[in-house]
Amino acid sequence: MTLLNQAQVEQLKEITTQLRQVRQEKSIRIEEIASQTLIRASVLQALEEERFEELPEPIFVQGFIRRYGDALGLDGNALSHTLISNVVCQNHNNYHQNLDNKPKAYIPLVLTYILLLVAASAGLFYTLNPPRITSESLTPEVNSQQSMVPNK
Repeated sequence: MTLLNQAQVEQLKEITTQLRQVRQEKSIRIEEIASQTLIRASVLQALEEERFEELPEPIFVQGFIRRYGDALGLDGNALSHTLISNVVCQNHNNYHQNLDNKPKAYIPLVLTYILLLVAASAGLFYTLNPPRITSESLTPEVNSQQSMVPNK
């Protein structure tokens, strides 16, 4: 997970420290929390040991924190909201900055429509006016066939 700034990482450290302390006070094993919340034990351990680089995107971490807090009898929504509100604002700002930095290269739709119109017109013209066989192209065949017929 690399989308967090330093303040958000510090906030996540505080939240995970609180979760770990409550879990230890209640003498609950990580495996029990994992089975109750359906979060892998390795992810919970990475959270508690502050190995944030092993975690998925922040939106998933928010869900993990919410379910982990709820499993411990805490207000999981409040815990996760403090983290994600900052993350969402940060990601939203980054998204708009990236959009502003993109080059503005585009093909006008008018050009596309004109090309489609030309192609459709050519196809329609060819369908309605197929190439015609002229009498000049048949003449050598007819003459050659007449010369093969025996005279009486």
